[in-house]
Amino acid sequence: MFSKICYLLLGMVMGLSLTSRIAPAFGQEHFYKGKTVRLLVNFTAGGPTDIFARLMARHLSRHIPGTPSVIVENMGGAGGIIGANHVYGTARPDGLTVGVFSGSHVAQILASSGVRYDLRNMPIIAGAAETSVVVIRADTGVKAAPDLVTLQKPIVVGGLGRESPKDLALRLALDLLGVGHRYVTGYKGVAEIRLAIKQGEVNYSSESLTGYTSAVVPMVREGVVVPLFQEGVLSPDGEIVRDSRSDLPTVKEVFIKVKGKEPSGSLWEAYKVLAGANSMLRFIAAPPKTPGEPVQILRSSFRETFEDPEFKAESDRVLRFQLMSFVGDDAEKVNAAVFRAGTGLALEVLQKMARYQQ
Repeated sequence: MFSKICYLLLGMVMGLSLTSRIAPAFGQEHFYKGKTVRLLVNFTAGGPTDIFARLMARHLSRHIPGTPSVIVENMGGAGGIIGANHVYGTARPDGLTVGVFSGSHVAQILASSGVRYDLRNMPIIAGAAETSVVVIRADTGVKAAPDLVTLQKPIVVGGLGRESPKDLALRLALDLLGVGHRYVTGYKGVAEIRLAIKQGEVNYSSESLTGYTSAVVPMVREGVVVPLFQEGVLSPDGEIVRDSRSDLPTVKEVFIKVKGKEPSGSLWEAYKVLAGANSMLRFIAAPPKTPGEPVQILRSSFRETFEDPEFKAESDRVLRFQLMSFVGDDAEKVNAAVFRAGTGLALEVLQKMARYQQ
């Protein structure tokens, strides 16, 4: 099933070709020897993007010619915009700093306040597709997603920012199901939202599969939260399907069970834009004007890292699943596909929702 979903996501972009391995050219070892590569995460420590970056950092060095040191730094805030802006406009384009981002596409598509980066003008090194899982505090009495429509207690959604894809997906799903809610946003990262859920400040949020398996599953076992559904990923024919690494139903499946029909209309089209962004949920990008040589070295090194048996074994231990990754030209094509999806009426819905806080 994993390989089938991987094939579906690769089919999102026309003509994805097999990207050939890039053999280290003469002199490449001297480019990185004795240097330090910085992976700059656009969210705070402890969140899923940070977990992803630190997992990569533990294995990446031995796949870069010259075996440089690899460190992780965090620059959270504004739903990931601050860190992305820094890599785009401040970090030197010398191949020694790359951004490890999530949530950046939708902010740019919406032309969010403060966005100064342009992901279409940054060399994309690699990306990873991943769904998100929606959870609710167990003390609401909800046992499964259909219970939401009859819930008597207020739902309080916790998010990162009005224009964050996390927030938009959470609110759109509830609006599709006709479920009222209160909305609290502005948390710096998902680690802070988890704490807010534990303290009862909010009772409803989502986590990417990385965050869910590594940090939220223990909360499920402790009886703090209940998993409801997954956001899913977009298939080549534009439909939301399950990420096979989770056995939870998609929002579409929940809607059919509750409403007795398939979802449609502008809200649904807008939701599919967010599911499409899941195909590049986490990605690595270099500053604009980074020379071609270090970009190619990094792409080759990330590809080798993703294929490394030791990395895969640790992925199983830490994430409890294998990454669904794109590298080099394939990652560039998926990046372009996300921007193509965010147009027309769906974009208008997202823009209107981003301006309105419940």
